Amino acid sequence: MNERDSFASHFGFFPDRNSENIETKEQTANNEKDEENEESNEIKNIDLIKSISQILETILNNNKRLENYKEIIKKQRKIPFSSRLIPKISLEDYLIRIQSYADMEKNSLITGLIYIDRLCQEANITLTDYNIHRILFISILLSIKYNEDKYFENRYYADIAGVTLKELNYLEYKYVKMIHFQFYVNDKVLKNYKLYLDNMNQ
Repeated sequence: MNERDSFASHFGFFPDRNSENIETKEQTANNEKDEENEESNEIKNIDLIKSISQILETILNNNKRLENYKEIIKKQRKIPFSSRLIPKISLEDYLIRIQSYADMEKNSLITGLIYIDRLCQEANITLTDYNIHRILFISILLSIKYNEDKYFENRYYADIAGVTLKELNYLEYKYVKMIHFQFYVNDKVLKNYKLYLDNMNQ
């Protein structure tokens, strides 16, 4: 897989699975303050949504510069996450839509981002404008189901995603197979992702 497919190739720290990054007391205090102010935003987790959108847009733009980008798109049309047309909704607006209706927790959003990285590495997938929306949604869906005690039926999530129930079930099944059922995220890894994303808002 080309190194540009992975988050790690775009950012010096993010995400470093083996890093033992330790927050200072000042960073910890700032993070706790940010969490207390989250509920004051009109949309829950809006700062986190903006950060995740920015990261994904950066990766998409970098991948577009690959010499074989057109070949990658053509080859990946065979994977289930590839759309025939590029969705008109931006990633930020799409995440806001998901947050508004699914009401996921902060950790579910962050874990969803980790799952995307796993999918790219395990299944040799390059993120493009044609597959990012479906990959993003299924990543968050699986994260919600793994991390949260309560969640909706897939029929409800299918309406949010704008796909049929049958298609959602199929995408979820294929995603789980591609990441080899690797849902667990080490606390240290989650902490490092969270710290990086929090620092983007400072």
